[in-house]
Amino acid sequence: MRIEKIDENKIKVLMDTDEAREWNVSSSNMASNTPEIREMFMTALKLAERDAEFCIDGARLFVEAIPGHTDGFGMLITKIFSDSDLEEAVSKCPYKGTVRKRQLTFGAGGGKISGKRIFRFREFDDVCRAADAIHNFFEGESTLYKHAGVYYMLLIPENSSMMLRTEKIMLEFSDKQSRTLISHGRLNELADVMIRRNAVDVLIKYFL
Repeated sequence: MRIEKIDENKIKVLMDTDEAREWNVSSSNMASNTPEIREMFMTALKLAERDAEFCIDGARLFVEAIPGHTDGFGMLITKIFSDSDLEEAVSKCPYKGTVRKRQLTFGAGGGKISGKRIFRFREFDDVCRAADAIHNFFEGESTLYKHAGVYYMLLIPENSSMMLRTEKIMLEFSDKQSRTLISHGRLNELADVMIRRNAVDVLIKYFL
């Protein structure tokens, strides 16, 4: 499976013939709720978050097959934040006369789709103040890095819907990092890990 990021709200998912056969997916049955297709969507979204920093962020998803794609299977996944976004996506879809709505649901064993964010801090005191401001409601993974004298906090919430509130508070103390500035992969490669797990809780316990 290959993921291509078109823009911040849309990705292209391509798979070869063998992969399409394994997941039993085609343009005619992609809206069905079989275990294979649920697994296919989960795999695609995990890869999109890892390789293209495409996070659901609590949005709805509009999924359409790529017209004329015959070498395996291809689809476009678009994040939908409003009814007007949905209307626009439907109007541009070549299958708009037969569009079916579908809610993606993931079981307990399906893994976690999250709104991963990286925040940049100039001072360690600001890191601690930010942790203090979110620790009463934030649930999820957190890691603290240091690179070139600057601190970076990676947050991966259990529920991506809490990321809007978390981000608003974090931006009072830090700058949100885009992929063009520094990514999770670059941090793992270049930065020193100060607190690998539960950084928010560790900061509260030992530095406040």
